[in-house]
Amino acid sequence: MFCNKCGCELTTDSEFCNKCGAPVERFADEPEMTLEESITFAEKFKARYLSVEKLAREVADNEATIARPVRQTTGQYSFFRFFWKYLIFAAVSFFVCDILALIFSFTEGGLYFFFAMMFISPIAVLIIGGIRASKRRDEENEAIYRGNERALTQRKELIEKTASLKKDLAARKRSLEKDEYQIPTSLRKSSSMTQIITLLRSGKASNLTDAYRILGK
Repeated sequence: MFCNKCGCELTTDSEFCNKCGAPVERFADEPEMTLEESITFAEKFKARYLSVEKLAREVADNEATIARPVRQTTGQYSFFRFFWKYLIFAAVSFFVCDILALIFSFTEGGLYFFFAMMFISPIAVLIIGGIRASKRRDEENEAIYRGNERALTQRKELIEKTASLKKDLAARKRSLEKDEYQIPTSLRKSSSMTQIITLLRSGKASNLTDAYRILGK
């Protein structure tokens, strides 16, 4: 016999539980389970315990994740980070045009053309580079913002999901507590039910009570 409140093992003449003091409910008309009934009983509770244990692990993992600070990228990219290479391109184009102007200085047209390009090409490179650097900076900073927003949204969704899982877990535990009075407290887990099923299937235990006695030694 076991206490229907705390699962403590009782003697046949117990009127109250020695552990929690709850009155003993007797089921005189309830016959001893057969081997097949004992196996079915153990398999049913194994599945229920596995469900609760899995849910409890998921809740614990989620709470551990929530406890960690949200990883967010701080700071933003500057314009110069993407513009500096165009300064180099502009300087190179200036010196290239300068060298070409010297090479073609013997022709009046070539001299004037490359002399003009010495100023036009760097300015064009800087204008194009400024536009492209500004666009790239905005794109990268927008990606940082979206990433931070996504991290906060995922955290919020995880908090809501965990709250729902905790309610489900509490409901499953309450349901178990109503039905597991026939199981000793120390055996209220899936691994113990697996041991009981093994004992019953192997013939080492003839019924549920016999399996309890073996595991209790």
